[in-house]
Amino acid sequence: MPAGGSATAPATPTAVVAACGNNKITVSWPAVTGATSYNVYRSTVTGAAGTLAGSTATTSYIDTAGTVGSTYYYTVAAVSSTGASSSSAEVSETFYKLQAGAMQGKSLALTGNVATVAGSSGFSGLVDGMGTAARFSLPYGVTTDGSYFYVADYLNNAIRKIDPVTKAVSVFAGSPAGTSGYADGVGTAALFFRPYDITSDGASLFVTEFNGCMIRKIDIATATVSTFAGQSGVCGPSTDGIGAAAIFAKPKGITTDGTDLYVTDGVRVRKVNIATKAVSTFAGTGAVGHVDSVGTTASFNNLEGITTDGTSLFVADRYYQDIRKIVIATGAVSSLAGNFNNVTTTASTDGTGTGATFNLPMGITTDGTNLYVTESSSGVTGGGYVVRKIANGTTAAAGTGVVTTTAGLAGAGGTADGTGGAGGTARFRSLWGITVYCGNLIIVDNGNSSIRKLY
Repeated sequence: MPAGGSATAPATPTAVVAACGNNKITVSWPAVTGATSYNVYRSTVTGAAGTLAGSTATTSYIDTAGTVGSTYYYTVAAVSSTGASSSSAEVSETFYKLQAGAMQGKSLALTGNVATVAGSSGFSGLVDGMGTAARFSLPYGVTTDGSYFYVADYLNNAIRKIDPVTKAVSVFAGSPAGTSGYADGVGTAALFFRPYDITSDGASLFVTEFNGCMIRKIDIATATVSTFAGQSGVCGPSTDGIGAAAIFAKPKGITTDGTDLYVTDGVRVRKVNIATKAVSTFAGTGAVGHVDSVGTTASFNNLEGITTDGTSLFVADRYYQDIRKIVIATGAVSSLAGNFNNVTTTASTDGTGTGATFNLPMGITTDGTNLYVTESSSGVTGGGYVVRKIANGTTAAAGTGVVTTTAGLAGAGGTADGTGGAGGTARFRSLWGITVYCGNLIIVDNGNSSIRKLY
């Protein structure tokens, strides 16, 4: 790393930023007058002299040589025929991988603070715009492809796209007028009928359509929408088959391990092979119950959100109010946290295993190590309107998940941004979708028609 430059060397680059992505970090900066190229230096230790990561004639550099979960520190020097500038101020970022529509790879270190990214409490509608000027109408699911957020805007029958840097919100697919329907097409020429949840493998978005009872696929590069599995408006009984030969009851949550999609469909978990579109029942007898067993001998009651770390699935059982784990390789189902005997009358109580209670758990995501769960509320005193954490939830044994409240006040719905944790001022209302992006949680507060960030 250069210690300094000659008097005629270019000025030192300023306003350098590092941005996370899917298995990459992008370092960028404004152009420096007189510079013909730039040297980018990287270190694994803050404040240390880095080694040359690469040179570029542009004002950005994409680093793809990192290790997932590791944090890197960058400086930039401007170069011309007269010499090199001194190094810029240091910036840092972490390497993440896209898994299950979330940026996984490192345990989140959250302060518990909450800010509104887009939308505004008390104002619903279908309006594109910047941040809080945008409007949503009962949004549910959220995902990321590593660059943008995508939201299933339920009552607006649209998929919305949010730029995490500028907070610009736009209709990515579906009618800009909120018209419902079943039409495939490109971008705003396509129609949806109550899109519920959404996930991404980085190249495509996959959407559950609650009233349409289908899985839709959206090519991210072209915004082309196609029907991936299920039949337009044909809802139940659940039937396995290939593509349009399959039938879903009421699909809700969706996730992917990159090879298959996993969909919560009432009291079943369905599996959809991405390559062949083959739909099968992965877990659940089809009858309401709470039996830990293997595959189709296990039972559930009204499943909502689902996520994966690539090894296991984790599902939120809304009415039995617990979190279940399903090992992908074997189909073995176990109860991780929550007391299913309490049905919808419980408060949101921190604790371990069945000593913890949830109140209408809805969305679920993971950073690869911990699980995060959103709660709506049944209206019981001390229940819901919170974000919960299950520490080391991806590896915890059955009944040992340690549950704490990360943000919100149990039983106290509200709209305020602010601090999280015990005694915090942040408030939510009727939470659902949740994903991980660059060390933060992105949360759908559908009761407030807004997208919130927990950081």
